[in-house]
Amino acid sequence: MHSAQVQSWSEGPRYVSVDDLPTPSEGQVQLRVLAAGAHQVVRSRASGAHYSARELPHTVGIDCVGRDDTTGKLYYVCTMRGGTFADRINVDKANVYPLPDHVDPVSFAANLNPAMSSWMAITQRTTNLPRDFTVVIVGATSASGRLAVYSAKALGAAKVIGIARNSATLAEVDGLDDYIVLQDPVSETDFSKAQGVHLILDYVYGDAAVHLLSSLSRARQPVQYVQIGSLSQHAAEIPSRLLRSFDLTIRGAGAGSWSVPALMKELHTLVPAAAGWTLTPAKSIQLKDIAETWNDASLKANARIVYVPT
Repeated sequence: MHSAQVQSWSEGPRYVSVDDLPTPSEGQVQLRVLAAGAHQVVRSRASGAHYSARELPHTVGIDCVGRDDTTGKLYYVCTMRGGTFADRINVDKANVYPLPDHVDPVSFAANLNPAMSSWMAITQRTTNLPRDFTVVIVGATSASGRLAVYSAKALGAAKVIGIARNSATLAEVDGLDDYIVLQDPVSETDFSKAQGVHLILDYVYGDAAVHLLSSLSRARQPVQYVQIGSLSQHAAEIPSRLLRSFDLTIRGAGAGSWSVPALMKELHTLVPAAAGWTLTPAKSIQLKDIAETWNDASLKANARIVYVPT
């Protein structure tokens, strides 16, 4: 069989022949891999930059959609051990999550990982949100931002407001109840629609975050702000007076702020929920072509990339 392996951190992944898998143990299941996503964390691990990948050879991948050929059942897999860019994998049964047959393996493999960002932000990095809360998503037109709309609604939000720069694209984001268009400069943006918000999920950061929070100064109810991404800037200068002017809680959400066991638990709810969402389209590439396509910037710019074994 074949897999995508990194044998030198400077060279990137190569398509190589490997030994056939042994018979899975009693606690494992063997799956034929149908699609595996080239997420940012996957790329970071493949470069040796991520703390969880230090040994060579390194088999690429942390998740996939696969099928058990003995039963015909479809599964989503999430594992930090062994790699998923391969024809077949043996994986612990604790790390597989059943999928309905109608799910498109390519789209699901591309979208589940980015969907985790908002799902884990809400379930692990917020406290005591009121029933039917209102959430603002900054960066709502990004792939993760679009999925955050679904996460928020599934987890109890009654109103979701999207914020981004492109009004036409914002209007097309599924599930939004309202939206705010960022102006240039950001300080000229009218954030009045965000009054009454309980939760902010931010994929943009920087000036947009500062001016949004400033517009909420003296808010009548507690506001929880969760920083998830930095699509715009990596720093934000939040005035001290702002932190004292209303009941504001600021947190970050990422793999370092919640535990892997917590993620595995949440996947039991997230996976079946996401199976019913309208997912962002993805581009599939044959696994055998990984060496030639891995660093192709034009591919990464236009779509989420999923590798498919032959």
